[in-house]
Amino acid sequence: MFFESMENEEALAARKFAALRKKSHIPVQLVDLVEQVLAIQNKARGQAVVPGVVAGPGSGLASVDQVMQGAPLLARDRFIYDAAQARELFRNLGDLLSGMGGPMAQAAGIVREEGETLMRDAFGAFISNDSAVFVEFAKRTPQAPRTLSFLAQSSLTPSIMALAEAVSKTLPADRTWEQGTCPICGSLAFHSAFKGKEGVRHHSCSFCRAAYRTVRLQCPYCEEREAGKLPYFTADEEPGYRVDACMSCQGYIKTTDFRDFDRASLPALDDLESMALDILAVQRGFTRPTASAWGF
Repeated sequence: MFFESMENEEALAARKFAALRKKSHIPVQLVDLVEQVLAIQNKARGQAVVPGVVAGPGSGLASVDQVMQGAPLLARDRFIYDAAQARELFRNLGDLLSGMGGPMAQAAGIVREEGETLMRDAFGAFISNDSAVFVEFAKRTPQAPRTLSFLAQSSLTPSIMALAEAVSKTLPADRTWEQGTCPICGSLAFHSAFKGKEGVRHHSCSFCRAAYRTVRLQCPYCEEREAGKLPYFTADEEPGYRVDACMSCQGYIKTTDFRDFDRASLPALDDLESMALDILAVQRGFTRPTASAWGF
């Protein structure tokens, strides 16, 4: 569910960033920001302090049978994160935004002025999947509406991933999960990918970043399985990507399909590279119920 080697993941990321810089429609400043944030997160993941995990009665973890029936292994509102690390990252990432100038720097200044209270509220809102705090802040910073969600999500992700990776070891490998939501935390997927010659579908969780094998023909949001209600479309300028849409709930998810390409694939960066397909999907009346891997 997670990369076995941080070194391999970082090598793939380096290839990916080189490709992203060749995309004229993706701002270089955005690529630079994401590259810096990812490097900070990868370092923090290895240093995150997470609670020990012991499976069995009283552990707080659902059984494998319960997960197979749709229960999350550990619901997201029960995730314990490294608070000291998250606070430090929040401040450091705020400084990073301030150095960029422009609307995001101005929004980061407002965040800094409001201090600990806003930071705690943002952390609590992200963990509980409550968008109200972020919606209200966005009204105050219309030119950079996602600044607070970016800071909260990016600061919490390292320790959330560390805990998710630890608890994931209690689940069987290569199991197909029938539900669209993440078997670890119960959150929605933000991206999808076809893997192997057979094109087995794996979703990537918007909260804990776990990649999990799931049903190939199924809406990840409403679990519609009727083929006629699940169209997909592509764009010539984005080979290797497609949009999988759902006529029942009007949701969509982007899917990476690099089986015919010698290209690096990392869901969080695939999502960034394929931004043009988000625009196309919205133009066709579909929406994605999750933010990107960066809170945008």
